[in-house]
Amino acid sequence: MQGWSALFPPGPHPQAAQTCELNRSRWEARCLIAFDTTATAVDFPFVEQGARLTRCIDNDRLPAKGVETEYLITSCAPERMDFHHMLQTDRNHWGIEGRFHSRLDVGAGEDRSRVRNRVSALNLGMIRRAVVSLAAYWIKRCRNKRQATLSGFYDFMSASNAKKAFSLVTVCNPSWLPK
Repeated sequence: MQGWSALFPPGPHPQAAQTCELNRSRWEARCLIAFDTTATAVDFPFVEQGARLTRCIDNDRLPAKGVETEYLITSCAPERMDFHHMLQTDRNHWGIEGRFHSRLDVGAGEDRSRVRNRVSALNLGMIRRAVVSLAAYWIKRCRNKRQATLSGFYDFMSASNAKKAFSLVTVCNPSWLPK
């Protein structure tokens, strides 16, 4: 378990969480240190807080190669998600990867997008995420389970010359959205 001493910085951190656990037959030490940030500071909308996550993975066959560092941001306020919860949420990231990102990559074709302008890519990304969120809501309530897919949602919205999709963005109070 080499390199772990670099993972846990010395001294107390009031907004820090640490774990050392067996994950997929490998020992993994993780340290999360939260920091205050704003949406303008990180150039990402609705950011409330951020954290630096460092991890070191070690097993019997492959000794630790070094310390990995990544930065996390969230739109949850510190009252709703403390640093311990943020550390656990990062552990559960594969649930998000399996459901939400597969819908973005496969259904919404995000990986095939060739938009190179930074602002356009950000705008399209936010629109795609909003559409996938609306689709997930529609899929949960779809009566016909064979149509309860992202493709089914696109077909439903494009019916009658995209009348449904157009009314979704122009109506003041859509009847099928939660109040």
